[in-house]
Amino acid sequence: MKVYLVSNNSMLDKINYENIDLELVRLLRPLSIEGELFAKNISDLKELESVEKIYTSIYTSAVCSAKYLSSKLDLKINMNMDFNDCLVGNLGAMSMKRLKEMQEHDFNYKIQEGESLNEVGNRLDKAIKKVINNEEKICIFTHKRAILGYLLKYTSVGYNLDDKLILEYNETLVYGGADNDYDVHELTFNDNELVDIKCI
Repeated sequence: MKVYLVSNNSMLDKINYENIDLELVRLLRPLSIEGELFAKNISDLKELESVEKIYTSIYTSAVCSAKYLSSKLDLKINMNMDFNDCLVGNLGAMSMKRLKEMQEHDFNYKIQEGESLNEVGNRLDKAIKKVINNEEKICIFTHKRAILGYLLKYTSVGYNLDDKLILEYNETLVYGGADNDYDVHELTFNDNELVDIKCI
């Protein structure tokens, strides 16, 4: 049984959001032109050729990323809030960069109305276990921070020379802290138990 976790991180930046709070901005942000190309490339991955079901978060970027694979395989997109991104919360004077740094050194760290990496990881873990019961191959379009939270549950944690978080599974690097344009992780399950993680 395979589950593919996909994040597409190339968003359209040249938008002025007036009187819209941060979480709604994150929900509404569309893909950039490059992000659309990445989504098309993701749909052409040979590993995804026999996917049986497609899930997304309710974020515009996730649904837009999934539409190419949906069209190619003639599958419906199943939107599920359990696959949403990690809630930021009330930043106040804190920058997003600083919040990420804090969270990557304390996985329980969160600010008011936000989620920690451990919380979003637990949410994603429960959601994945719910959807893998009947399908052999599932693709979930979610988000980089949500995937990070999930991977923390099953990997060895370390930091590189730049103090950036790195994660290994069976001594293989599966998260390197790099700001990739998109990420695809292949999860292999046996009797609903995770037995392997690979980066594609």
